[in-house]
Amino acid sequence: MKTPWGEKVTPANAWREYPRPQMVRQKWTNLNGLWQYAVTKDAPGCPAKWDGEILVPFVIESSLSGVGRLTEPNETLWYRRSFDADVKPGERLLLHFEQADFRAMVYVNGRELCVPHEGGQMPFSYDVTDFVKKGANELVVAIWDPTASFIGSFGKQSFKPRGCFYTRSTGIGGTVWLETVPAVHIAGYKVTPDIDAGTVRFEFDVAGGGFAKPEVRVSVQCDGGNAVVTTKDGVAMVNMPAGFKLWSPESPALYDFTAVCGADKVKGYFGMRKIEVKKDANGILRIFFNNKPRFIIGTLDQGWWPDGLLTPPSEAAMAYDIKKLKEMGYDMMRKHIKVEPRRYYHLCDTLGILVMQDMPSGSGDRTQRYGFYRRELKEMIDHLYNVPSIVSWIPYNESWGQPGEFLTHATLVWTQKYDPSRIVDGPSGWNDYEGGNKGPHKPTGVEEAADLVDKHDYGRRPRMWPVNDRRASFLGEFGGIGCRVDGHLWTDKAWGYGGTGKDTDRKAVQDKFVSLMDHVGVLAMNGLSGSVYTQTTDVEGEINGLITYDRKVVKFDKKALAEVHDRVRAAFSLGITPRESKVFAKRLDPDVNAWAWTTTAPAAGWEKPGFDDSAWARSAGGFGSAFILRDHPHAKSATKWETPEIWLRRHFTYKKPTGKILQATIDMFHDEDAEVYLNGELVLSAKGYNTNWTSFPLPLEKFAAAVKEGDNMIAVKVIQTVGGQFIDLGLSVDVAK
Repeated sequence: MKTPWGEKVTPANAWREYPRPQMVRQKWTNLNGLWQYAVTKDAPGCPAKWDGEILVPFVIESSLSGVGRLTEPNETLWYRRSFDADVKPGERLLLHFEQADFRAMVYVNGRELCVPHEGGQMPFSYDVTDFVKKGANELVVAIWDPTASFIGSFGKQSFKPRGCFYTRSTGIGGTVWLETVPAVHIAGYKVTPDIDAGTVRFEFDVAGGGFAKPEVRVSVQCDGGNAVVTTKDGVAMVNMPAGFKLWSPESPALYDFTAVCGADKVKGYFGMRKIEVKKDANGILRIFFNNKPRFIIGTLDQGWWPDGLLTPPSEAAMAYDIKKLKEMGYDMMRKHIKVEPRRYYHLCDTLGILVMQDMPSGSGDRTQRYGFYRRELKEMIDHLYNVPSIVSWIPYNESWGQPGEFLTHATLVWTQKYDPSRIVDGPSGWNDYEGGNKGPHKPTGVEEAADLVDKHDYGRRPRMWPVNDRRASFLGEFGGIGCRVDGHLWTDKAWGYGGTGKDTDRKAVQDKFVSLMDHVGVLAMNGLSGSVYTQTTDVEGEINGLITYDRKVVKFDKKALAEVHDRVRAAFSLGITPRESKVFAKRLDPDVNAWAWTTTAPAAGWEKPGFDDSAWARSAGGFGSAFILRDHPHAKSATKWETPEIWLRRHFTYKKPTGKILQATIDMFHDEDAEVYLNGELVLSAKGYNTNWTSFPLPLEKFAAAVKEGDNMIAVKVIQTVGGQFIDLGLSVDVAK
């Protein structure tokens, strides 16, 4: 299977763009193209015979490499090619690798350059000046890749691809290039914008200058002229002009700059933007972007390709994915367990999409590999620090490679302090030790860590962690509606979603997606700060993408998706509107006559206001078994209920509040299925069970049609099949202040 861009790849056009858009120089040579390759087993040195040619920068397992061969941990993959060099006095020649997985030993003219580089995610470089001769030179690279049996990060690569694990990738997977620089040259920089102060801080790392810190002259191209400053002790502070532009997905304004250090000159760019978590007008922690509350809507973006695997076939292919997400109304992607080429992030910066960046995960003993993992995490943050579109780091996905409480906490705290310009989501799903997913309390005697409390929920109605005072509630994964292209039919596999597996039409699957997102809008109104739908594209055995794996079919109508995403944002806007809540029916009402109830099936019409319930029992709320109180003492059952069904009725007095009604909510703890009627009209059907009170906002139109001034009736039916059982609810109305 190939993508439209993979079908056009040739040795002459494979990844010809300059690889480092934020630090551009003119004198460079692209080494992509056909190299010799060989695979040896337990070989002591460079092979005497080569197996054929391989197209760099595509890994050997990919079809675009021209080989398509799987490798094993006891094999070494060898590469060889020649390059020309002519280094002048006062110059240095640098050899760069964008990516190679996992251990790379690099030789020039038979001499190993340095210690092997280990890691499969980030770029690495060598100064080869003292290893080359004028004219032709031999470059040999030996790569060993254990994939899942060592300490390095490898993400979703697997020796046995299945489900959400995919084909492994071995060898060179990014551009290889040469760069000529002056002996004293800029090796790197950090740029930190401050939109409140209107400043930009540059910190330069200069190589070849000895103990002294050579000056760097920075010129920022601003509207109306350039801002020019010179570094002092390696640092330069630029004051932006009044009215400078902010970077955002809607307006991805970028500022170019030039940095000069002696004979060296590089060009780069930055964006003025800010992200943080703080309380909104109602005291709920939310994500604030550029000092305004923002609900971010994204997809889980794997970044895999059928023809290139972890290496995209081209820059145009990467741009296609980003543009399609924006057309569907997304403003964010969660880059899932993968570090992309630098040109990918450049596209995110220029096209305008927020990025939540995962740290790729690994396996093995989580304590033993912890030091290597932390070095890789730091390397990733340093590598991507200057990317304006990246707004969040995600050190751990679920429990993949995650150590115990102490080391997890240490990682989250370190990440927050190392880069305070971004928010930290952690962990994303599953093993959360910080207390934020259990309510407003926090563990005693520890420093708070992370900014988001992140839930993964692939149920039909995904839930959120309760609003708390420590971290903003976030839905880091949900959905996973699977549909496979099959002629004109769409097969609803519903991976992780409880689907039927039967053929259905496109509209039915799309309607399911729209309904799911409308539910996310309800969560957004009630404190959720953002959501990540699984996923952008199909990947190998996973068919839950918005787009097919080969990128040839967009499964859903882009306009319909954009419209429902706008509705989610509108619901969020209501949620951050200053409000006050008016309770009309208390939960756990202590009044001994609050509820009329029976466990014997009543006559028809039991849910209507005029029904005669005088023979029913009366008691306070709630209703439950001793079993549930063992696990959930907050249930506080006032009345024992241990039968398969229960029917309840209660009255409340309603006086329409003054001001705009923002939301009517049933706050309910139910185990299991519950049906709630208001004056005889079914207003809520909650399947399954929950383990605490959950807010169920009612459609305002339905609430307005059912409620009336004066006396009103709530009726409830609950069924029980297994485990604990409980029912209690309250009703409230939120009104704009």
